[in-house]
Amino acid sequence: MKLKFIIFTSILGIFFSCNKNNQEIEIKLNSNNVSGTINVSELITNKLIIQLSKDSLTKKIQLKTPIVAGIYLKEREYLTILEPNKNLSISIRPDSSLITNNKSDSLLNYLWKSQAKFISKNSSFIFKTKNIDSIPIIFENFKKKRESEINKYAFSSQISEILHYQNLARIYSFLFYFGRIQKGLNPNDRFFNFIKDIPKPNITIKSLPIIYLFKYEIEYLREHKTLDNIPLFLRFIESNTQNKELSDYLKANYIKALISIPSYWAKHEKLFNTEVLTKVLKSEKDNIYSFLFKEPSSSFYKSQNGEIAYNFNAIDKLGKPFQLENLKGKVVFIDVWATWCLPCLNHRPRVLKLAEKYKNNENVKILLLSVDSSKDKWLSFLKKENSSNGMNLFINNGMFTNFGNNYNIKSIPKYILIGKDGKIINSNHSEPSIAAERGIEKALREK
Repeated sequence: MKLKFIIFTSILGIFFSCNKNNQEIEIKLNSNNVSGTINVSELITNKLIIQLSKDSLTKKIQLKTPIVAGIYLKEREYLTILEPNKNLSISIRPDSSLITNNKSDSLLNYLWKSQAKFISKNSSFIFKTKNIDSIPIIFENFKKKRESEINKYAFSSQISEILHYQNLARIYSFLFYFGRIQKGLNPNDRFFNFIKDIPKPNITIKSLPIIYLFKYEIEYLREHKTLDNIPLFLRFIESNTQNKELSDYLKANYIKALISIPSYWAKHEKLFNTEVLTKVLKSEKDNIYSFLFKEPSSSFYKSQNGEIAYNFNAIDKLGKPFQLENLKGKVVFIDVWATWCLPCLNHRPRVLKLAEKYKNNENVKILLLSVDSSKDKWLSFLKKENSSNGMNLFINNGMFTNFGNNYNIKSIPKYILIGKDGKIINSNHSEPSIAAERGIEKALREK
């Protein structure tokens, strides 16, 4: 496998050095009955490439290199590889799912979706076995099975490179998650020895860069024992990624991830604050991918402790409007959740218990704020739950509104504590527990 990557990388290097001109491709939607807009965006950056609709079924774009992108229609998603000199045709099936005319796209989506099926099928072994070292072995066999599917077809060297990388990157992403977060293994644990099989970074990593950040973290901790400085880790990324563009890309994704998914970066999060972010933004002012962390950085500043809480609008279960500013002078604990979020539902009994404790205290309000995309699903859930504890509120797709932006809500559940003066006490409170009660009680004692 290593030899294949060396060959692919060499060919890819020749291709990019010889072909410097953009090439035009046509993207066409084969449907006159489309309801809504189809967005085609870069997979990792979410940068919009084109939009298609019944009024605009065909568009042309310029490409220099292959790009892995997502095709989105409402809640439907399909992955595609946009390739120079190869037109793309998108179709909508009777069940509203998406498909293209490219076999490489079919394989790309197979690599994406077969992973979840494999983990589900083997979950009892993966999550219960005491022989953790056997887990990379079963995934290695799974990786080889998927390699054989890719090798059945005579794709161009660039497309083969992307597909083989997607195969291993998706598997290694899970192994890193399992070892780093699920099991909390020491970086020196031999479980992580699979990092030696991760190839040196090339342009293909842009289709799924996270495994290199995890790999660098393991290597950094093996070398330095502890991580106590975010800027030093950024320099470590630079020194291990000799290509300037890829280095900028990885650093930008790392900064964005620190803000957006801090639970994946427990060793880093405790070192990260507004002072560090300001220093990082200054050092990365010339990063060509700074657009990736510009908006998250703005959200991070707005949501920090001590800032005036953003005055959001919502509705209650009777459809009546709600404004946060109407609760000024009270201590407010907000549970941001959704009916589709399993961790939210697991924590919900404790939130309701917290709400019950303070239901007769006029100085405390517990807000259970749903960010679902369906008001009907939310109302149906509340009807089945049949609880009168807390104030149930709804913001349609709230994570993607000004509410979500101003409170830096990139994942849920999220718990926010606001003081009587309307300022944020804790924008990322621990799950509802004795610590949350202590936070509320302390806020009540404040003048």
